[in-house]
Order: sequence, then C-alpha cells, then structure tokens
Amino acid sequence: MPGDLEPVIDATLAAASPEDRLALLDEAAARHVDGQRPPNTLKAYAQDWQVWQDYTAETGIPPLSASIGALTGFVVWLERGRTLRPDERAVPEVPERAAPAAPSTIERRLTGALAGLRHHKVVIDTEASRAAWRALKGYRQRLAREGVKRGRGKATMVTLPDLRAMSRACPDTLAGARDRAMLLIGFPIAARCSDLANLLVTDVEPVDDRGLSITVRHGKSTGDMVVPRRESPDTDPVRAWHAWRSGAGIGDGPAFRRVDRHGNVGVPALSTTGVNQILTRAGVRAGLPYPVTGHSLRSGFATEARRAGADDLAIADQGRWVRGSRALYEYIRRVDQWDDNAAGVLDL
Repeated sequence: MPGDLEPVIDATLAAASPEDRLALLDEAAARHVDGQRPPNTLKAYAQDWQVWQDYTAETGIPPLSASIGALTGFVVWLERGRTLRPDERAVPEVPERAAPAAPSTIERRLTGALAGLRHHKVVIDTEASRAAWRALKGYRQRLAREGVKRGRGKATMVTLPDLRAMSRACPDTLAGARDRAMLLIGFPIAARCSDLANLLVTDVEPVDDRGLSITVRHGKSTGDMVVPRRESPDTDPVRAWHAWRSGAGIGDGPAFRRVDRHGNVGVPALSTTGVNQILTRAGVRAGLPYPVTGHSLRSGFATEARRAGADDLAIADQGRWVRGSRALYEYIRRVDQWDDNAAGVLDL
C-alpha cells in the first residue's frame, strides 16, 4: 500500500489504544487522498479556498463557518461580484469589484470551499450545503428567465474539416511541426491542455506501422490509448510526431516544449496555458470563426467519433471518460438528438 498509509499502518501496531490507531490512520488517509489529486485540482482548490477566505474576511464571519447563512451568503456574494484583492486590481490602491460571476464559476468556487472546509475537519450539515446549491440553481433560473448569459460558455468543438485546416496552416518551421504534432495527437486522444503539457517523449511509442501507443499519466483522467496511422500527411499523427521529435532532437523528457523565434528548443515542458495559447493560434491561422481551446479538441473528438459510428464505451475509453459520464453524454447527444428522437416517432 503506497503513500503515507503504509508506514502509519505499521506504526499503529504499537499504538497504545484503538483510539490512537484510528486517529493516526485518519490523518494518514487524509494525506494519502490529497496526494492522489492532480496538481491542477489542488491548485484550483487552493484558489477557491482563498476566495472563501476573502468572503469570510469581508463579511466578518469565522473562516470555518459552515452554516446555511454562510454557505448561501457565499453564493450571493459571488453572484453580486466579489471584492478583488489588491494583487488582482488594475490599481492596487483603488478598491474594485469583479463582475458578477457566472453560475459555472460559482459552482466551482462552492465545490472548492466545501472541500476546504472538510479538509479543516469542519462537519458540514447536509441542509446547509443543499441550501447553497438551491441558491445557485435559483441564480441559473433567474438568468435564464432574463435572457442573460454570463461566462464563456462551452468550448466550440473542432470538426474534422477544422482539424485538417489547422494542420495545413501550421508553418514549415520547427514550431509548426510541434503544433501539428500537438493537434494530431491531441485530437484522437481527446486531450486536455494539461494532458499535452504533461506528456513525455517516452509516453508516445510507435507501434510497428500501425500508429502510436500513448500513455496519459498525469491529469484529471489517465490511461493508455492507441492512435492509428493515417494516409494523409495533413492528419497522420505518426509522421507529425516523427517530424517534431527528430527536428527537435529530443529523446526523453517533456514531449512538447517551447521553441523560440530562432528555432531553439527549450528544456522545460510547455505550461497548460502555453498549450492553450498554441491551440488558439492554430485556429486563428486556419481562419476558424471561433476560439480553439484544449476542450475544443476534446469535445470535437467525442462528437466526430459518434458521428462516424463509434459506440459510447469506445469513445469513453479512448477519451478517458468514466463510462456513463454525463459530460460525454452531452457530446454524444449532439449527434443522436435527430436520429434518436422521441418526437420523431410520432405520426403527426
């Protein structure tokens, strides 16, 4: 049993009482679970907890409050637009409020705040958390009635024609070879930006003349996938990967790295933000009428695979979705809503 639990389990054998053993195991289990969370998740939780602390400081309530009023008030505070910290303001000395938060932002902040409270061993009453979620639901419904849209909304999916256009628009440079490899590997594995940022050279293995075997080891979802070779150089991930790897002269370490204007390849991996910026630029070069993000690749893969006839389980396994995922269902539903439609069978 790896992590913090193994040495503590051994130590508990000599503990003075069952109560001491349970206390040691509880503490070790909390550290063990935290250690399994992806770094991006831990970073997001830390940011959400900071926002919660800003809220409790501004309202003058204890940071470990978990009453109905505290949790519901947090939702309302974000809905109205929270007060920005000095380090977030354009002019630190001038007080400034953020714009009213989108429901999706409030959902994430509330989830992070609840996780932070539990981490600090606060027992959260079920009715208190339900009240907060009901307040959020009411906010969503109110915006819908008023026809108000807040937030960026869902990422526009990349279609197969768009993917080909982005690949063809990559310049004939080393940076262009990297960008093409990121696109042609990222799309068929339904990659998030963090997946591409954390990918290692040794995670991408050629398999005879059939394609590439790819392992995603770090991120929100992990797993092993294969990506078949393609005939067209515009869409073949094998040729794209070999062109980038040989041009960059890399044999280990990060798979995708920064390339400066002189063609020099950096040592560190691209950041998640860097990957997102590269994908966005690829969309601009191709003249696409929408901003491309990492999630554009992910949603595009699911939708296009379904359109081509792939079943739910095959798509889930390739994209590392949990089988039965609600998010995946929404992508698949875009394709199925016309063919599998309850109204369509009516003899009207």
